[in-house]
This record gives sequence, structure tokens and C-alpha cells, in this order.
Amino acid sequence: MTGEYLSQTELGRHYGVSSHKIGSWLVELGLRNAQKKPSTKAFEGGFVSQRESRQPDTYFWVWQAEKTMKAFDEAGKKRVEAVI
Repeated sequence: MTGEYLSQTELGRHYGVSSHKIGSWLVELGLRNAQKKPSTKAFEGGFVSQRESRQPDTYFWVWQAEKTMKAFDEAGKKRVEAVI
């Protein structure tokens, strides 16, 4: 999983929760701000990257899987056994 980036939806599959719940966890950890944008901490810590969308002039954020999941695990979030 090293170097792999996942969307909030993809991260949610590892924990059995929605992308919205992942978003709230990112806020709890200081990796996302109230405006739903990645925080300075997320950028400086290498947790997040911007990717182009299929729609012109738009983008979305993806999260570095290993770092983000480690932060979730350390915060007591429980992974599900099987990822769908």
C-alpha cells in the first residue's frame, strides 16, 4: 500500500463507514478543515494530493493510504476484516 492514494469512499471501505464519516474523522484529526478542504497539516505531512477530475477544470483530493490509515488506527478507528 506504500505510495497508494485513496479517495474518502475507498478509505471508508476499509473501515466499513461512509465517505462522509471519513470526512468527519479527517476533521477530528486536523487533516481537514471546516470548509471540507485539506488542512495545512495534511499538506505538510504528505497526507493528501490533488488529482484532476474527468470534468474540465475540476479536481478532487486523495489521501495517502498508509499515513491516513495509520492515523485512523492510532485514533482508535477499527478496520473491517474484508474490504469490498
